[in-house]
Amino acid sequence: MRKKLIIISGFVLMMFLATTIIPAVVKSEEYIINTRTHIRAIGNFAICEEENILYGHIFVGLYGLQPVFNLDIEISQYNIKWIVMSGFSINGNRVYSCLNCVITE
Repeated sequence: MRKKLIIISGFVLMMFLATTIIPAVVKSEEYIINTRTHIRAIGNFAICEEENILYGHIFVGLYGLQPVFNLDIEISQYNIKWIVMSGFSINGNRVYSCLNCVITE
């Protein structure tokens, strides 16, 4: 029991205390700045493969360096640089509950 509590609290600490890297890429001829934002969240998430959209509801998490609570998100898959989602299956339906990704805006 104590070992599970230590592991769970370690995951929560890693999620909230990890630093966010926001590099900027500048194209000289167009003057376009693409910033990368790190999202770490707990909630309900799904990927719609027909529309190429990641959508869901964040219960608690970090959007960049800003803490967020009860936020609905819709992100195009073309803006996602990398993504890690974890979850479980209920009656054959895949439900994702943890999200860790980097997006460009």
